[in-house]
Amino acid sequence: MQSNIYVDTNIIIDICDSQRAMHTHSFEFITSYMKQDNYELFINSDTLANLFYILANRSTLNTEEVLDKMRFINEIFTLVPIEATDVEMALALCADSKSKHKDYEDTMQYVCAKKIESSLILTNDKKFVSADMELQATHKE
Repeated sequence: MQSNIYVDTNIIIDICDSQRAMHTHSFEFITSYMKQDNYELFINSDTLANLFYILANRSTLNTEEVLDKMRFINEIFTLVPIEATDVEMALALCADSKSKHKDYEDTMQYVCAKKIESSLILTNDKKFVSADMELQATHKE
């Protein structure tokens, strides 16, 4: 049986930017999942927009290198489209005073992970919120 695994944007950025401190660790971590047939790895469509912005503006990569990285990510990961209902759900979670979801980008990723019935979210963000879905941190303690 195949498991759906959602991958946080920060890990995608780590994989694509060799200057980031977690590059090697994140790449090896994701590669370990890619080698197994029983997992499908997902990102949301917003991840590619964030990836382009960050790599184009905060890395030493030129435009063609950035586009090559984006093609690489698009080939490996399955995209979860963000729809209006997903935006409303993320906004509602962020607006709920009883909710721990305060970061919209992380909350949208959480909503997308729920949408695909993910069994796990891979992240290196120590503040990522998920009360009902397992988180596996890639950061070294």
